[in-house]
Amino acid sequence: MARPLRQRLAILFDDDVYHLRSTQVFHAVLAGLIVVNVLAVILETVEPLRRHYEAVFLAIEHVATGFFAAEYVTRLWTAPDLHDKRFAHPLWGRLRYASTFFAIVDLVAVLPAILGVLGAGDLLVLRLLRLLRMLKLTRHSTVFNLIWTVLREEAHTTGALIFILGLTVTTSGSIMYVIEGEQEKTLFNSIPAAMWWAIETLTTVGYGDMIPETPAGRIVGAVVIVIGIVTLALFSGLITVSFIDQLRIKREKAERFHERTHHKCPHCGHVLDPHH
Repeated sequence: MARPLRQRLAILFDDDVYHLRSTQVFHAVLAGLIVVNVLAVILETVEPLRRHYEAVFLAIEHVATGFFAAEYVTRLWTAPDLHDKRFAHPLWGRLRYASTFFAIVDLVAVLPAILGVLGAGDLLVLRLLRLLRMLKLTRHSTVFNLIWTVLREEAHTTGALIFILGLTVTTSGSIMYVIEGEQEKTLFNSIPAAMWWAIETLTTVGYGDMIPETPAGRIVGAVVIVIGIVTLALFSGLITVSFIDQLRIKREKAERFHERTHHKCPHCGHVLDPHH
C-alpha cells in the first residue's frame, strides 16, 4: 500500500533516515544549489561580471529562492511525520519545529526575497543574508553536527573556561592600565584598550601593536601569556576528547541504524522501513 504523500516527503527531511539513498540524493542536490547560489552572490559583486551576466545571476537567485521557499514550507508541513516525537502535534509540533536552529536558517534563506519584494533592506544587507544560506550546508555535515554536540555536552566546562578567560582579560587589562597608563605616548590609555591587549596576548596572536614598556608590565605580560597557553591547551584537549567520544557514539548509532533498516523486500529488493 502506498504511503501518504506527506510521509514520503518527510523521509527526505528526516535526520534519522539520512542514510537512505533518496535522502542523500535530495541533500546532494540541495547542497549543489546552495554552492552555486553562494558563488553567484560572490561573483555578482565583481562589477564587470555583474554587467555581463546580470540575467544569469538573477535567474540563479530566482531558482534558488523558489526552491528554498518550497523546501521551508514542505518541512513545516511534514514536521509531524518526523521520527522526533517533539514535532508530532499538528500545530504545536510545527511551531516547535519552526523555532529550531535549522528551521530558522531555512527561513533566513528565503528572507532576502521577501525583503526584496517588500522593497525593504539595503542591497549589502540582502547580499549578506543570501550568503548566510551557506549555513544550510551544516545541517547534514558530520563535522558540524559533531561540533554542535560537543559544545552542547561540554557547555558547563566550556563556560567555566570562558569565565576564566574573561576574568583574566578584565583583571590583566586593569592591571596593565594602572602600570602602563602613566607612560608617555602609551597605548594603554584606557581599560578597554588594555583589555584588547590582554585578548590578543591570551590568544597568543601578538599583533605587536601594543607592547608593555615597563619591567612590571612585561612581567604581567609574561604571566598572561602563560595563562593563555594553559587555558587554550585545556580547552583544546577537552574539545578533542569530547569530539572523539561523540564520533564513537555516532558510529555506534549508525551501525545500530543500519542493522535495524537493513531489511529488503523479497519481491522488489527495496529497503523496508520498520517505522511504517
